[in-house]
Amino acid sequence: MRRRSLLRALLATGGSSALAGCNGLFDPTSSRPTPIPPSSRTPGDERGRTTTPPSSTPYRAPDASADAVLERPRGVHLRNLTSTDRFLTVVVTDGDREVFVDSTTVPALDSVSFPDLVATATRYEVLVEVAGGDRRRYDWTVRADLDDLWVDLTPDVDFHRPLLCLGDCAFATADDERTLAYDLPPNVGVGEALGSTPALALDNDTPERRRATLRVWNRGELRFASSYDLPPDVRVLVPVLPASLRYDVLLRTDDGETTYDWQPSVRNTLYASLADGPAFRCGYANHDLRVRNETDTARRIAVRAFTGEEALFERTFALDANDVRTVPSAIDPAGPLRFEIETADGRSEEYNWLRCAPNGPITVAVSDDGVYVSVRPTRGSS
Repeated sequence: MRRRSLLRALLATGGSSALAGCNGLFDPTSSRPTPIPPSSRTPGDERGRTTTPPSSTPYRAPDASADAVLERPRGVHLRNLTSTDRFLTVVVTDGDREVFVDSTTVPALDSVSFPDLVATATRYEVLVEVAGGDRRRYDWTVRADLDDLWVDLTPDVDFHRPLLCLGDCAFATADDERTLAYDLPPNVGVGEALGSTPALALDNDTPERRRATLRVWNRGELRFASSYDLPPDVRVLVPVLPASLRYDVLLRTDDGETTYDWQPSVRNTLYASLADGPAFRCGYANHDLRVRNETDTARRIAVRAFTGEEALFERTFALDANDVRTVPSAIDPAGPLRFEIETADGRSEEYNWLRCAPNGPITVAVSDDGVYVSVRPTRGSS
């Protein structure tokens, strides 16, 4: 079946955000895009972000008024936060009009962009289907005060509307305590704030508008303060400089407040969620887990991981002598991690990290000298 005709059938099915199993968009006769050469990677971005040029003139709705035409077209960006490459198809429609269709591979811990897709402020439907058939729909309302749509590929598919806001955007509220005690380089945009530049990412991951206040101190000096009134799915990005300092961050909402001791040199991006509490998150790029038996005898090793009292992972591994087992995307970096490791011969160790661990695979190793847990830092998205 041709991909376009099947696409129309898929878009006619119900359900605006549910995942469903369907291989419809992956026609083996369709051609995949040519890989982007390394020369197109953005200089200075730690994630090595890749971009693809627009395939045609940005779409303009034929019945749109002059006021609906955007000064700058909007696009879609895909961030793969997992440790494996992801092949997927992206479809953008305006009612029954097909605006954009393309398939691409997003490398592990990397990004692919489709810039300048639409030039009209209106409501679009975005469909993302990953290899294997899981697909997610999103109602994308394009507005002049919101930037591009970003799609985070975790084990799930998440949609965000990020924008840079140091207190002077449409969603900042009047606040006499608004403070900005540092200068931001002019070349810092959304992509940099999600990559090479240290930043706070405040997510309204609830279905309704929420108000929140952020404050950032260094050694008692207030470096940043602002309050926001955020629509659903909006992600406010606050770059914080310099990266070499250590910061106390406070997030306050009507539901309460929470604080975090943040070191950007360890975790470049600190996420904050308004859905639970509120709460800080270390990231969304799940850690791979590697369990190593570094002894000359077979062993059973039990590994349990927690953040606070929340259990994140629990499994017992039966490893031969000098064997290694890897579990991809095993540990959710929801917060500082605590590990409990036990072996069948009675060894027991606990590792309690008080702050966010760096991006990268976590290794649990058992040797004749004891048990240790370590992280090998990895460049990439968080």
